[in-house]
Amino acid sequence: MARIVLWLLGSIMALGVSGCSLKYTVDEPPAAGVRYQQVKVQPLTLRMVDQRSDVHFMVGISGLERVSLSLTNLDDPVAWLGQALVRELNGRGVPVRLAVGGSAAPADITFTVKRFQLINHRASGFSAWESYTLLLGQVSMGEKSCLIPSFFFNSKLPVWSMDEVQKPCISDPLAITVKEVASKVNQCLFQYAAGPDELQRLVSAAQSTVKPDSPTACFPLIDLGGSNNPVAMPVLQQFANAGDSFVHNCAVSAIGTLGARDQFAFLDERFEHFAANDRVMPLKAIGDIGDKQALEFLRKVQVSPLYTEEHGVRYCTDLYLSR
Repeated sequence: MARIVLWLLGSIMALGVSGCSLKYTVDEPPAAGVRYQQVKVQPLTLRMVDQRSDVHFMVGISGLERVSLSLTNLDDPVAWLGQALVRELNGRGVPVRLAVGGSAAPADITFTVKRFQLINHRASGFSAWESYTLLLGQVSMGEKSCLIPSFFFNSKLPVWSMDEVQKPCISDPLAITVKEVASKVNQCLFQYAAGPDELQRLVSAAQSTVKPDSPTACFPLIDLGGSNNPVAMPVLQQFANAGDSFVHNCAVSAIGTLGARDQFAFLDERFEHFAANDRVMPLKAIGDIGDKQALEFLRKVQVSPLYTEEHGVRYCTDLYLSR
């Protein structure tokens, strides 16, 4: 009897995501959770430039390919990113404002978006919804210029309603992207960092609030990754060994953001240890290293069976090798 009920439920859900329309809203990203010390910069203007070759943002593949996916409050992803990025940097203590659209006045910082997509995969009505959030941008200020990639994977098996995927597969990954991009902009242009007291606060917050199956488990770890303080690394390694998928994926992503040049062996071990789809996050963190050894690792993955078997692995590998 239980099998029949599960089959009926799966069949109903499969019908619910085939040949129909699904509309979602994007929550505003949580306020900045980390504050930098000794910020000494005059207010700066940031100009967003849209150079995406593919402007289709909310993409469905596999079982979602014939489903019309849309975000009701995100008509212009690049403008949304610019506004969210300014809020995040201001929250960290870095005074930035958006340049007026269409103004001929020069901006202090230019962020050029080359790719920005939210790709959604679901094999069937019985399987989890997986989302892959990809961004590739270029930030420039004076003679400083850096290519900034960002990738995050998460999944959710909806049980009662397709609305259940909104937060874990749409709003949270986009918020994580904003925070990662802000961290990498800071590393490229300013190199501000959280001081000892702030770092201790972040560590305490992570150790007291990050729990398995908690919908807020990710952001304290992402804040540690954005601290730009290497003292946070052992704490992130601790959480990267957690059994909960969401917890260890967020921790590994944060390791890459924090700066993982001396963490290749640890990330390689996590890559081998994690289940197939979770292996994409150590791969992302290895991509963040970006040196010869890391790129060679990505090229080997690109010709492995895992590259063709796992959508997330393919998207992440291609993103980081396009740098």
